[in-house]
Formats: sequence, C-alpha cells, structure tokens
Amino acid sequence: MLKIWTRYHHSIWSGILLAIRVLVGFGAQKIVAVFYGPVGTTLFSHFQNFIALFTQPIQDAAGNGLINAFPKKSLARAQVVGATIIILVFLTFSSGLILLISTQFNQSFYSFSLHNWLLIIPSLLLFCFGLIVSAIYVIQQKLKLYSFIILGQWSIFFISVLFVDLQLNHFLIYWLTLQAVFSLFLILPVRSYLKIDLKIDNKVKSHFKQFLLMALTVWISSKWVDYYVREFAIEQYGTIQTGLWQSVVRISEAYRGLVISFLFLTLYPLVAQKLGEAKTVVESFKKFYGIYVVVSILSLIMIFQFNDLILRILYDTQYAEAGGLLQAQVIGDLFAFLAFPFTIFLIASVKTKAYIITELVSALIFVTLITAQFELGIEVLVYAHIVRFFFYAIMVSVIGLKSLSDVR
Repeated sequence: MLKIWTRYHHSIWSGILLAIRVLVGFGAQKIVAVFYGPVGTTLFSHFQNFIALFTQPIQDAAGNGLINAFPKKSLARAQVVGATIIILVFLTFSSGLILLISTQFNQSFYSFSLHNWLLIIPSLLLFCFGLIVSAIYVIQQKLKLYSFIILGQWSIFFISVLFVDLQLNHFLIYWLTLQAVFSLFLILPVRSYLKIDLKIDNKVKSHFKQFLLMALTVWISSKWVDYYVREFAIEQYGTIQTGLWQSVVRISEAYRGLVISFLFLTLYPLVAQKLGEAKTVVESFKKFYGIYVVVSILSLIMIFQFNDLILRILYDTQYAEAGGLLQAQVIGDLFAFLAFPFTIFLIASVKTKAYIITELVSALIFVTLITAQFELGIEVLVYAHIVRFFFYAIMVSVIGLKSLSDVR
C-alpha cells in the first residue's frame, strides 16, 4: 500500500483536488438554488461565465503553458514566468476592452454600483494572478498543500454564507473576493519560483504560441458562446426558465469536466509518450477507447434514468421540472463523450489546426440553431446541444481516425 501511495500520490492528490472543486461547485449552486431560486441560478451562472471570460484563457494559455515549459531546460524559467505575466496582462486587457465596448459593465441583470465594480475589478485581477501561482503548485507537486489551502478557503465561504444573510449581488462579490484574497496565501509558499524576466526570447515565444491559439479557440467557441447564448435565453425565455436550463447545463458541464480531466490524466500521457511507436499507440488507444465507451454509456444511462432525483439533490425540488431538459442534454453529452478521446489525441499529437476548426465549426452550429427562431421554447437550447455534439463527434472522429491511420 505504501509503495502504491509513494508511486501515485501526485495523481491521488490531483483526484482529491478535482473532487474538492466539483463538490464546491455544486455546493455553491445548491446554496444559490435554495436561497435565491432559479433566478439566482441564472445570475450566478452568468456572473461565473463573466469571470471565466478572463480566467479561462489565462488558465489555458499561461497556466498550462507554464506547467509544460517549466521542466524544459532549454527554456529560461524567469522568461517563462515573465511570458505568463505578459499573457495575463494582454488577455485581461483584451477581455475587459471587449466587455467595455459591448457595455457589459452596465449590465442591468446585476445592478452593480461603481463601488461594487471598484471591488470586483481588482479582485478579478488578483484571482487571475492566482491561477498562474496555482500552476507552480502543480509543477512542484505541492498539491497536498494546495488542496488544504483551497479546502480552507471554501470552508470559510460555506460557513459564512450559511450564517450571514446576503443579497444576491453581495453573494456574487463575496464569492469572487474570497478567492482573490486566498490568492495571496497561495503566493507565500512558492514565491521563490516567481522570478520574472520580461525580455522574452523566440524559443519561449514559440512555446506559448500554440497554447495561446488553443486557449483563444476555447475562449471564443466556449466561454463567449456560453455568455452570448445565456443572454439570449434570458431575453427570450426569462430568468426563471433560464435558471432551470442552467441547472441542467451545470450538471452536464461538471461531469464533462470530470471526464476531460480524467482523459488528460490518463489518455493524454499515454498517447504523448508513445507517439513515436506507431503500432503501440494505435493498440493502446483502441483498448482504452473500448473500455471508456462502455463505462461512459452506462454512466449516462444512470443520469438519464435518475434525472429527477439528481436535480432535487443537487438543486431543489422546484428544479425537478427540468428533468426533460436534462435527459435531452444527456443525449448530446453521449456524442461529446464519444468525441473527447479523439480530441485528446489531436491535442497530444499537436494537430492544432484541426482542433481549432472543429471547435469553431461546432460552436457556429450551436449558435446558428439557437438563433434560428424555431418555435420550440427553451427546449431549442438542448436540441441545439445534441446537434452540435453529433456533428462535433463526426468531425473529430473522422480526423482522429485518419490521424491514427497515418501513425501506422
């Protein structure tokens, strides 16, 4: 047992950290559902999406690029850290400028005052910097310490919101500022690794370029699409119906996120390490995919069957009426699950162009179907989800299978 722990302790703590994040996510959604209802679910999801417009590209481009670059001796570490800071500033400014031009800071959904924004904006910047710092914990394999810090942060959050009656706007601000404050605690144990050199050579620039391209693709095809579609849903169907739909989307995103994380921990290193061994990588992928598909189908059948119970447990009794939406969402997620291993293969084999095209085309299909003004009500959102991932699965699997045949 000790040998197993010694060998796999980093992966075990990765799993623990992932479990904490999932439980925290559902815990926060549960509190919002009970205290503020479907309207609160809509606005909380939209606020989280607003924050993700800043954090997602920073996490994917700067954070993941930093993790990948740090072990490489050919890249100067101080320049690598410096490059992540430059990317952070560039992406934060870009997101802020787009939101400013589109008048999102005057969004009537929240009614934030000027004082609120003066607290939100610096908290957001500090939170974004904390994402880069958290990457250092991954690099240095300090996930145990990181997990305990995160656990402490969210313990304070849940205890305080259960005993303090907050208005929804104040709840949203508190949710963000607490994470920003704990970013300061994250810095202290790893500050010696944060030496910065802003004179970046071409090797470092070239390294971060592929991460930046993929991050911007996800930024457009996922976060901006989600933000736009949710605003469309609020305007077309109201905050209550949108809140019920968002409960379904949040559940779907949670288990899809778990699957993607699992694939990055298992399939990604398997493919990346064996790309030079043609026969081995094809056989390993086939074996992995066969087991993965069986487990995925069985898991989704359980969610489809017990949709009502899942919504009641994770949200509240009034959310049970969204059971039909969850069942339709699960059908779309089946196609997504079938596609994900091929997506991981494209990323591991650095098929950046194919990855970008498939992501953008699937996003275009999704938005086009939703805005086509079909007389279907809010159900059009989950039907569009099904069609999106049906075509995504076809595109990715065709490209993936061709790439596998080329490897032979």
